[in-house]
Amino acid sequence: MLQVSPASHQPARDDDTLPGSTIALIPAYNEARFIGSIVLAVRPLVDIVIVVDDGSTDKTAEIARRAGAIVVKHEMNQGKTTAVNTGFTYALQHDPAALVMLDGDGQHCATDIPVVLAPVLNDQADVVVGSRFLEVKNDIPVYRQFGQHGLNVVTNLTSGVSLSDTQSGFRAFSRTAIERLSFRQRGFAIESEMQFLLRDHQLRVVEVPINVTYADPPKRNPVSHGMQVINCILRLVGQSRPLLFFSTAGLAVLLIGFVLGSYIIHIYVDTHELAIGYGLMTVICCVIGVLLIFAGIILHSTRGMLLDMQQSLLNRMLREGKKR
Repeated sequence: MLQVSPASHQPARDDDTLPGSTIALIPAYNEARFIGSIVLAVRPLVDIVIVVDDGSTDKTAEIARRAGAIVVKHEMNQGKTTAVNTGFTYALQHDPAALVMLDGDGQHCATDIPVVLAPVLNDQADVVVGSRFLEVKNDIPVYRQFGQHGLNVVTNLTSGVSLSDTQSGFRAFSRTAIERLSFRQRGFAIESEMQFLLRDHQLRVVEVPINVTYADPPKRNPVSHGMQVINCILRLVGQSRPLLFFSTAGLAVLLIGFVLGSYIIHIYVDTHELAIGYGLMTVICCVIGVLLIFAGIILHSTRGMLLDMQQSLLNRMLREGKKR
């Protein structure tokens, strides 16, 4: 169940010729300490501020509303993925020209919003990622840097899209991106899932440097958080890139079968005896390897057809919407 609380006031646009609204989306969970100052800092830089209060038990919603944000409240905590989906859906009701999303923990600097929004407003990108590792030298704890770079490698290799900061929550989106992006992964992998969807929907993406501030220690254990993200990435690879996931595994198993087969030949040359046990293992590995490769090919083709059908349906809906 959602509750929507309107803002007490919103600043008027300085430029009435701007097509649509610039919107700031802030997913928040128990961020009463920071949310008021964040909303106040963001409000002069955009037309509308939307805070999705994801079942907070503190005064996050009340403080955000008093600071001038529209508050969309979940009765129960459902995770960042659901909060962002809710925010995107609500933002589309306000004719967005661009939407900028930032975290509610005070990590991101509101003054970077114009820089993050600019490529979208200038029609140079559909998604802009604020990177902590470009040009600007940020004071990032060593353990965070180590974990972030590790997740960068895994996400970049598996998604097919290369970014210097795959886990940044400071991002901007065009209306096209808002309409096309819908997230399914639970947990903390929404940024990684977004990277897979960028490739699927052929959305233009650029990165810009941002500043960050780490005032408090992390709320979650960094190791546990990283393992959850990697688990979600592996699930995404299986769902989004089945050819890579299954065929790579199939090739690995097939290679093991070939190695065992070579070992059987070596034993036979030396002893003139057939290693039946190794032979059975070789046959099993080869069969499983071939099946995995064909499963990857079939699932890849099936997924391609489903994406084509989805795109055709979306184009039809857009044409019908224009006619109306």
